[in-house]
Amino acid sequence: MRNKELISRMKTCVSGKLPAGIVDQNVEFFAKSESVFAIVQSKMLPPAEWPTWLKESILEDMQKHPSAVQALVDADFVTEEEMIVQYIKCRYSALDNQPDMIEGQLQDTEYVDCSLRGNCPYEGRLCELLAARYGILTPREIEVLKLIPEGLLDKEIADKMGISVLTVGVYMKNLREKTGYKNKAELVRFAFEKNLI
Repeated sequence: MRNKELISRMKTCVSGKLPAGIVDQNVEFFAKSESVFAIVQSKMLPPAEWPTWLKESILEDMQKHPSAVQALVDADFVTEEEMIVQYIKCRYSALDNQPDMIEGQLQDTEYVDCSLRGNCPYEGRLCELLAARYGILTPREIEVLKLIPEGLLDKEIADKMGISVLTVGVYMKNLREKTGYKNKAELVRFAFEKNLI
């Protein structure tokens, strides 16, 4: 005779999390090249197919962030469609396991690892800086953080970045202080949670 409870649990056992919007009513945004998509009710939709309620929710959130809207205007995004798309791309397009929208409300802005980081005049106004528990990470600290999962020694990180090993030590100290994590394994987990690896 089979153990019905065990069999029942085995049938529902799932490994890994699916992005929001696939099996729930939440929404997840992500970017691929120049395009932005929303996962809504099990469908991957480009902006032209986003439902009206979704666009209205984004516009409502934009009103709460006038400096981000000003940055969009300064960057010459002037149509409503362009502004909505770029707003989402810069603030919510990291594909992760945290829903970007729950019950029609955008959640906290996420860190988007953009290739313009450190060179964008709108950084910190349109997009979010990488916030840790006890401070904002600098672009160089983020660069070090991305190299930690490669298992490199501080000397190897220094060589790869073209800086001194003492500077790497300072960046590592700053990372530990700002995140509250004490070792490289915890910093790797932080980097993973922030979609840096």
